[in-house]
Amino acid sequence: MRIDMKKPNNAIVLIAAGLYLALGAFAGFASVNAALLIFLGVLRYRIDRSRVSVIVVAISSLVLVVSQFALFAILVLSSLAIYYFKARPQAFGPHVGKHKLFLNMRLDEPSWVLQSLSFWHAVGEIRMDMSQAVPEEKETTIVLQGLVGDLELIVPDDYGIEVDASALIGQVSFRQTKEGGLFHRLSWKSPNFEQCETRLKLQLFYLVGDIKIKTV
Repeated sequence: MRIDMKKPNNAIVLIAAGLYLALGAFAGFASVNAALLIFLGVLRYRIDRSRVSVIVVAISSLVLVVSQFALFAILVLSSLAIYYFKARPQAFGPHVGKHKLFLNMRLDEPSWVLQSLSFWHAVGEIRMDMSQAVPEEKETTIVLQGLVGDLELIVPDDYGIEVDASALIGQVSFRQTKEGGLFHRLSWKSPNFEQCETRLKLQLFYLVGDIKIKTV
């Protein structure tokens, strides 16, 4: 049987198979299979929010942690170290600071108070609609960091915005721009940032992330 390498689909299948075998030989096939199931489970959950997807992700995560505990511990400790370096209190004055293993946060009710905060989490889903918020100060800094994150941040278009967002694996979208892949980072600052009446600094760092920043 002869495989036609000129066909894109055949080339992609062979590359994917090669990567699977290489990663399996390096990290173990149980770990690679668990990671694939987590990825597929997250994609399915975002489509239908089914309990089956949650169960698959939870079981696969447990298998991955057990099979690669040393690597998982290194990732957690490294992420925490970077978090404390980036979000130490003296960096931006009074703020709300928390670190949790799992975080599900929705701030989209009318007239909620927008204040500086710094959160670290292993796995989390966050939605913040700042067009519904009342800023506590003229300048607000928000630091969100973790291993796996699904973020949707909505910011008023008249705010001065400074963004520093990165995802080792995943995608970062800002306004009409969307980019994904490996080692992706976005740095952007409003041209009139210092002159704006309300200013917002976003510092977002994830190992695996889907980061969406919209302006309205």
